Amino acid sequence: MSGKSYDHYCALAKALDLVGERWTLLVVRELIEGPKRYTDLQEGIPGIATDMLAARLKTLEEAELVERRVLPPPAASTVYELTPLGHGLEPTIRELGRWGLHLLGKRKGEAFRVQWSSIWFRIMFRPERFEGSPLVVQFELSGEPIHVRMADGAIETAVGPAADPDVVIAGDVATLSRAAHDREFAKEAAAKGKMRTTGTKENVKRALYLLGLR
Repeated sequence: MSGKSYDHYCALAKALDLVGERWTLLVVRELIEGPKRYTDLQEGIPGIATDMLAARLKTLEEAELVERRVLPPPAASTVYELTPLGHGLEPTIRELGRWGLHLLGKRKGEAFRVQWSSIWFRIMFRPERFEGSPLVVQFELSGEPIHVRMADGAIETAVGPAADPDVVIAGDVATLSRAAHDREFAKEAAAKGKMRTTGTKENVKRALYLLGLR
């Protein structure tokens, strides 16, 4: 057995043998949103060395969690994507993210990519509360836009501004991340203008309700 293995006949140990190494789950985080080129993965995971990324992708491919394919012309690029087995990690990623929201605190110069917030919105979304027409909410995190579309009990995210959002919620990323799990802080941030919300009162209330914020 490899020295990297716990060598335990235990489901948790077997899982950690595969995804417990540094960077591995962050590679999975990037691929949850869809296929990515190697350069996209490098951009999305600041700090990872190119040889380390290659090694992690190789391990995930060998374990059949990730596969490579070539996009049809005119793109003709090689992309990496999760297999059905790899997508099985998404609930675990979400729960780790939910737990980790409480650890964010103030931002102290750490790298941030707006696409990382997609997982926050998936965590926060309450599909059982959805009813009625679709709702588009745009977030501006430290000036970087990303929007979500909630419809039929499902949520979709996309980096960039929405064409015609129903609600816009803006603020610095640390403020909005704390507001996601601290309602009193959210009220205070809104009162002080650190978190700004636009849209009709009805749509704002509905957005906050669907995202578990009220």
